[in-house]
Amino acid sequence: MTDLSSIDPQSMASQMAGFDVQTLKNQLKTQQAKLAAQQNALRSLKTNLNEFRTALTNLNKSDNGMLKTSATVSQDNFVKVTTTSDTRKGSYNVFVQQQASSHQMAFNDLTDDAVRQAQGSMSIAINGKSVAIDMDKVGSLADLAKAINGSDKNPGATASLVRSNGQVRLMLSSDKTGEENKIVLSGEPDVMKGSSVKTISAAQDAIIFLGDPATGIEIKSSSNSFSNLIDGVTVDITQAQKSGDTPLRIDVGVDTSGTQSQLNTFVNAYNKLMSSLGSLTASGSSGSDRGAFAGDAGVTNLRRELNEMLRTSFNGLDMTQFGISADKDGKLKLDNEKLDEQLKTDPGKLNALFNGSDGLLRKMDKSMDRLLSVTNGDIKSREETNRRRETELTDRSDKINTRYDSAYNRYLQQFTRMQSVLQQMNNTASMFGLV
Repeated sequence: MTDLSSIDPQSMASQMAGFDVQTLKNQLKTQQAKLAAQQNALRSLKTNLNEFRTALTNLNKSDNGMLKTSATVSQDNFVKVTTTSDTRKGSYNVFVQQQASSHQMAFNDLTDDAVRQAQGSMSIAINGKSVAIDMDKVGSLADLAKAINGSDKNPGATASLVRSNGQVRLMLSSDKTGEENKIVLSGEPDVMKGSSVKTISAAQDAIIFLGDPATGIEIKSSSNSFSNLIDGVTVDITQAQKSGDTPLRIDVGVDTSGTQSQLNTFVNAYNKLMSSLGSLTASGSSGSDRGAFAGDAGVTNLRRELNEMLRTSFNGLDMTQFGISADKDGKLKLDNEKLDEQLKTDPGKLNALFNGSDGLLRKMDKSMDRLLSVTNGDIKSREETNRRRETELTDRSDKINTRYDSAYNRYLQQFTRMQSVLQQMNNTASMFGLV
């Protein structure tokens, strides 16, 4: 008689319970794989659209558009010149007479004892704003400096203690440069009794001349930066010239290489997006893989709309005038020679085409709102749908596991009883010598 008592109830129960839920598990696995593919495709779409939008934003800044300009200065070390896309070609003579400086003063011989004995208040005023320091509440130079710096009414002055040759001096400095930020002191005279105030640095404006100082136009600034001197040009003073020096010559023009780089950034970003959208919407014909968004109206319409924009005239201009054309596959390419020709004749038209609220870049950016809007965009809606679907599949997986556990326990009881019966039969057979 065959000994069947050696069966393993746990293994048999596990095997039989697995058979019970195998079909459900296969269905769940297929659905999970499909959902994962959809989620990956959606993430890829969102990433590529956001990368393209970032590129458009960087190329459409108010002070840094598609057209790049540059400036050269005849002598180094006196000024630093920066330009924007709105800068127009030109040459300018500039003489730097003086730099702007902040007001700094030191209190000589003002001691802790003098501060401790002072009464009343000391007023510090700058450019129409002031703070009154109650001298009855300070007992040392350090306390006085702390009271000035910590006041919420501080008009823009910084107090510090300077130590030299064993002596401690209180120094007041205006936080900003220029004549309008001069420090004005007033208050009880006994605060300053026995102390003299020494000017370390006078409050003065920066002064430059357009042209020669003798015949040119004088221009002042409270800071060392002149942003309204020439449209689209910022001149930052780093050092004053000496009397009799030759005025600086500033030449402003188009940065051809920089402009080419800007256009290539656009071309590359567009081509990358089109390649991604092409893969995601591929029909699967001719042996190629079918894209996750094949036949999807939203993605297909965006691709078509972006392509149509390339062939649309903006402000009476189109991209072919600047050397940008599309090949047979719809990919853009840039003809640098044709771009150079246009930049020599009328470079401002490049910004008129691409930049501003009515330019091509803004129109392209706006077209992606239907998909990318964080409030009601199609991608957001699909992400929410996928999250709900993911929750549903997780719940289904939990139910399958529960069903498996129930079946396993049932089979375990059955096989355990069977094993017990077989053991008894084997024992009986043994008594009669049948085994």
